[in-house]
Amino acid sequence: MKKLFILTAALLSVCVSFGQRAVHTSATPLNSVNGNHFAFSASDSHLRTSSIGDTLLLSNILAADTPLVIYTAGSAANGYLTGTDTFGDQGFAERYDLNGTTVDSSIVVLGVVAEFHGKVNPLSTHFVTFKAWSVGVNTPLRSTIAYSGFPQGTLAGIDVPFTQLGIGTTADTIKAYLFAAPTVTLQNSFFVGYSMSYNFATLAGDTIGLACSVNGDRTSVPYTVYTHSDTIRNSAGTADSVITTVSDTTVNVQNATQWSDGIWHDNYSDNDSLFNNLAIYPIAVIGNPTGLKGITRNNLTFFGNFPNPAASSTNIRFSLLRATDVSLQVMDMNGRVVNSATEDNLSAGEHTITFNTSALPAGEYIYIIHTSAGDGIASKMVVAH
Repeated sequence: MKKLFILTAALLSVCVSFGQRAVHTSATPLNSVNGNHFAFSASDSHLRTSSIGDTLLLSNILAADTPLVIYTAGSAANGYLTGTDTFGDQGFAERYDLNGTTVDSSIVVLGVVAEFHGKVNPLSTHFVTFKAWSVGVNTPLRSTIAYSGFPQGTLAGIDVPFTQLGIGTTADTIKAYLFAAPTVTLQNSFFVGYSMSYNFATLAGDTIGLACSVNGDRTSVPYTVYTHSDTIRNSAGTADSVITTVSDTTVNVQNATQWSDGIWHDNYSDNDSLFNNLAIYPIAVIGNPTGLKGITRNNLTFFGNFPNPAASSTNIRFSLLRATDVSLQVMDMNGRVVNSATEDNLSAGEHTITFNTSALPAGEYIYIIHTSAGDGIASKMVVAH
């Protein structure tokens, strides 16, 4: 269905019609399974073979929870809004920005980490394609309103079967997925996410969804208004004395969904008014972690770790726009969590966490740094004793 969406008075009362497809409600978890928060319907239809009416609508978690999927009673939409659903959504992406406007070959994106939930048939033949995309040019919506750019041009990717997404009878886990060939030259911004092809009516038990944070947890500005003055010219081409003030608005696309028509839509202004974070992060290695450049997502800017390789310890450097809790999770290359730590209520500004690596066997590790609001970035470090 279509609804009228108003960006607020900051747009000088400009009203824009956006496509709203379903009511995306928040849910209170009814119970806890393996430490994960879910809300089940009485019929437990999340366990039945996927078909229209058998799957459930994805909703958001409470602010006190870590990013996990919540299921609520079914609606006309059914399915997941960040995965397989009756709309036939094809892709989901989250934007990251680089500090600076020039190409930085010292920043390499090796892959992604992601947290999925749902139900997968053991004989499933479905798969997702994890991707990194470049950012397209601004997409005009009106003469004075434009989107800041959607995913355009695949930089790297890897196909992963549903059966390898970490969804199982035990607690679903966050996993790392490495591209066959990492991206090397990144521009000012990029997207990471995944795409897939499926027929919802014939999923045969496969119903997956990417975890997401509570709606409203995103801290980035949803849109930016630029005001400038234009001189009105007469038919002779000379300037009249009349000056008009013009407001140009850029809708900042932080996360987006690719609908069944192949067109990307902004989740805040054009897809159920969602203002949240998706639990999919790039695995980014920064070759100059003591420099000024870094990768930013909303409240978190990541600068990398040094030394890398590390012998007895390494320093993980990042900064925050606002005070928040920060968690660190270290996994081996098989996805097993080998260490974790939490720093409560860190202040705004730059921080360095010194991580002791002396007890870890020599080898490669993936670590994830994320905030309580769902912002996160992953990286890879080498331990060499």
